[in-house]
Amino acid sequence: MPFTCVLCNEETCYLSNFCDDCQVIKRITNCYGKVEVKEILEEVCLRNKKQQKYKIDGIIKTKNELNEEIKGLKKI
Repeated sequence: MPFTCVLCNEETCYLSNFCDDCQVIKRITNCYGKVEVKEILEEVCLRNKKQQKYKIDGIIKTKNELNEEIKGLKKI
């Protein structure tokens, strides 16, 4: 009887609780420990408030620069 992967809940698994990709993640977690892997994921993949503000400001700056370029092209 097939089951879905217990980590991603996307892949069908027949002989294991984890799909191939999640099995690799599980092995890395076994090597480094769940706390270490969680900290790495939070540091690399998630943004804190300061990083969110920086990203938003960057997007606004890019939009403003594009608007200025468009205005300059309309004058020509």
